[in-house]
Amino acid sequence: MARAELDINERINIAVAVGGYLRAVDRFEMASQAMNKACSELRSQINGRTRFVVQAEHRHFLVSSDSDGNFDVEQIESL
Repeated sequence: MARAELDINERINIAVAVGGYLRAVDRFEMASQAMNKACSELRSQINGRTRFVVQAEHRHFLVSSDSDGNFDVEQIESL
């Protein structure tokens, strides 16, 4: 059976925890939207089945895609 009342410390701790949760949800939603936008942009730039190396962010990546619009980007150590 649940208690009817929480003391002030319990209420404060719960409020702080809920606030942290809500901030995390907001960050997650923003990151999810950014990821979806980035994936759409990449799909619009890649045409069909292909495989190539690209340099971005001072690193090299192997980009592979298929004819269905699926792609994979994996970091490679060197060329």
